[in-house]
Amino acid sequence: MTEPPAAVVRRFFERYEQAGVDGALELVTPETVLVVPPEASAEPDTYQGPDGGRRYFAGFEGALDDVRFELLEIEEASPDMALVEMRLIGRGAATGIEVTQTTFLVITVRGETIQRIVAHADREAASREIERSRSEPRIG
Repeated sequence: MTEPPAAVVRRFFERYEQAGVDGALELVTPETVLVVPPEASAEPDTYQGPDGGRRYFAGFEGALDDVRFELLEIEEASPDMALVEMRLIGRGAATGIEVTQTTFLVITVRGETIQRIVAHADREAASREIERSRSEPRIG
């Protein structure tokens, strides 16, 4: 039986906390896409697969130390999608000042893997994406 998206998302965050980037990336496939739009980051980009995930996390090097991702809330949006509220926490590499950013993720899951993550600056934007995906015809 397929796990609900919240279980897969929770495991993703737990693996990051326990085993680091490579532990979390065990739950992505070569087709997995991470979208970080301009409204959610100073360095927007699209990342694909485990190598893209490593490139995303490497972007913190030299800018932030002690980067952590705190899972705040998971809401099941559909049988294959979750709305996630999370907080990025780190310390400025040059300044030592603590940095926090709350981000909302729309995470699509297939089976026990993460297929797509789209970051949003606020809950309303994430909710709009979920509504759009519900109205799109499903293929396959």
